[in-house]
Amino acid sequence: MNKWVWLGCCLLSSMTAAADLSELHFITEDYPPYNYKRNGEVHGISVDILSAIFEASGLRLPRESIRLLPWARGYETALKEPNTVLFSTTRTPSREALFQWVGPIARDRVTLIARRDRGLSLGSIPELNASSFQVAVIREDIGAQRLEEAGADPGRIISAISNASALMMLDRGRVDLWAYSEDVAFWIIEEQGLDVSDYESILTLSESSLYFALNPATDATLVASLQSGLDTLRERGTLNTLLERQ
Repeated sequence: MNKWVWLGCCLLSSMTAAADLSELHFITEDYPPYNYKRNGEVHGISVDILSAIFEASGLRLPRESIRLLPWARGYETALKEPNTVLFSTTRTPSREALFQWVGPIARDRVTLIARRDRGLSLGSIPELNASSFQVAVIREDIGAQRLEEAGADPGRIISAISNASALMMLDRGRVDLWAYSEDVAFWIIEEQGLDVSDYESILTLSESSLYFALNPATDATLVASLQSGLDTLRERGTLNTLLERQ
């Protein structure tokens, strides 16, 4: 093959991959430090990673195009709409077949969080079921799903509309525990002006990885293009640099 023809094919392939990424629609939630909105703009480690993937493809990702929705609504939308990407999403066996996956982005630890002055202690989910403790969760969130998978008594679970409302329920004694990502929970505690030393994780529910979750009907070439961009960031060391900003 003539080298100029070969170079032209490579350029066309690169442009096609870049154009593919622009066809994706992104949904996120308030989940700092990975993704959150401040002063009308979406920020966070995962948003920075996504922007870097676009830049590596010669594109710019308009942050205003990223929709920030309550988790349950975003989750349901991503299940229904092709070319939709939901992030940052924990990859679990129960979710595996529901999405196509790009990642991993970062590690995440989900725990049961309590006020330290309560002096609560739990060694297992059966102990939770045998107690009188009430646990705040967000519907369809990983904390809620992990409790369900572990066989937690549904009568122990109370749904909150957001992570901020779950924290307020815990802080005001309306619930005894909060099932959520440890890193995110303590970020929110500090952001709300509360003393992080007043709270503690008393039981780990899971340790897993965060991903970009794509609607299952999304074209596989789009999924591969996004994964390729993320792999390039990892190879260059850019991914680690962005994660260290946490």
